[in-house]
Amino acid sequence: MIPFSSGGFPGLACRLALLATVPVCAGCATLQKPQWPWAAKASADRTEAEVERQLGEDADSEVISSEYVAADPGWDYFKGENVKQRWKKLLGRGPNEKVARAALADADALFRERRYEDAIKKYKVAVDRWPDSVIEEDAMWQLAESYFFTDQYPKAEDQYDELVKKYSNTKYLDRIAQRQFVIAQYWIAIDQKAHLPVIVPNLADRSRPLFDTRGRALKAFDHVRINDPRGPLADDSIMAAANAHFLDRQWLDADYFYGLLRSEYPDSDFLLQAHLLGLQAKLRAYQGPGYEGGILEEAEILADQMLVQFPDQLGREEEERLMKTRGEIAAQQALRHWQRAEFYAKGKHYTSARIYYALIARDYPKTQLAEQARDRYLAIRDKADVSDDPLPMLTRVFNPDALKEAELDAMAEAETQIARQNDDGSAPPRF
Repeated sequence: MIPFSSGGFPGLACRLALLATVPVCAGCATLQKPQWPWAAKASADRTEAEVERQLGEDADSEVISSEYVAADPGWDYFKGENVKQRWKKLLGRGPNEKVARAALADADALFRERRYEDAIKKYKVAVDRWPDSVIEEDAMWQLAESYFFTDQYPKAEDQYDELVKKYSNTKYLDRIAQRQFVIAQYWIAIDQKAHLPVIVPNLADRSRPLFDTRGRALKAFDHVRINDPRGPLADDSIMAAANAHFLDRQWLDADYFYGLLRSEYPDSDFLLQAHLLGLQAKLRAYQGPGYEGGILEEAEILADQMLVQFPDQLGREEEERLMKTRGEIAAQQALRHWQRAEFYAKGKHYTSARIYYALIARDYPKTQLAEQARDRYLAIRDKADVSDDPLPMLTRVFNPDALKEAELDAMAEAETQIARQNDDGSAPPRF
């Protein structure tokens, strides 16, 4: 055996001599301090101690709050929410799970004793001391319920909506929809009975909003639908909002909500009523032949759709009323065409006038204007249009493109399918 010595182990002596001759310079690699197994634990202990130092009296919490940020926040340091958190921490009101749980337990005990005013204070502490947690969710729900049972409906509705915004899948969603729907119904009933002014503040009744009771009710109906669009009260809220607009003679708004119910909730129990009342809203929103007539065409389509979709649900009286309404729509459409035809005839644009007279005779033959339209058509069938170009020679020289534009306009107004009709009185006449 070779003895363990420099003389008996020549390779070791050579390596030691080589290490001694290695130069030390700025560009050369340096020896690193070895990382011993206990080094990671020491680093973790120092990090935990730093966290406890920053949390202060809240360091006894079992879980670090989601509000605690160890990294440098950067420009977010100056955000209002972060400033508020630091201020609360300085006042000793930072996140603390134990304090929040104790406050929630005390508040629940007060709530069971129906001491709602005292419970409200405790629930606010629970919400404030442990945010983004199940504790906060439960406390927010109970806080809203405390407002509700003390008839503070505006605060209750705001709290319900805030809870859904923060916890969209909250377990209280169905009950929140019920509460908001009831509050909205109450406000609508009060407004319809008393016709409360919008801009006069309410300083006496805390069950009503400060301003615009009706507007807040409609907003609450929207919250029911938006927060739980497939819930059992979604179509009820739309129908209630539509009826409120209908009773206030806001026909366009009522028509919008009736249409929304028809399109989004085809299985609703209110579907037939949404069709009937929607038809009435469209007819009442129509302002006459001098205005846009798109809504009149929609009413005509809706009336035809009802006869096809609800043949067994319409009673005899409703069916007769619907047929009468279809006749009124046809008369209004014929009147629109008649006024346009008369306008063009007075300006001696007989081609355009003949088109509208023929439309009345073809599409609305049962109206009172149909026979008059045929007579007027025959009276002007051979008349030529007045020239819009009194000096054609100058136009050809200075503005030759105007002739092409006039030809294109005439072609656009002509309808060849009307020109093929006969003139025996049973159908629109020919050109």
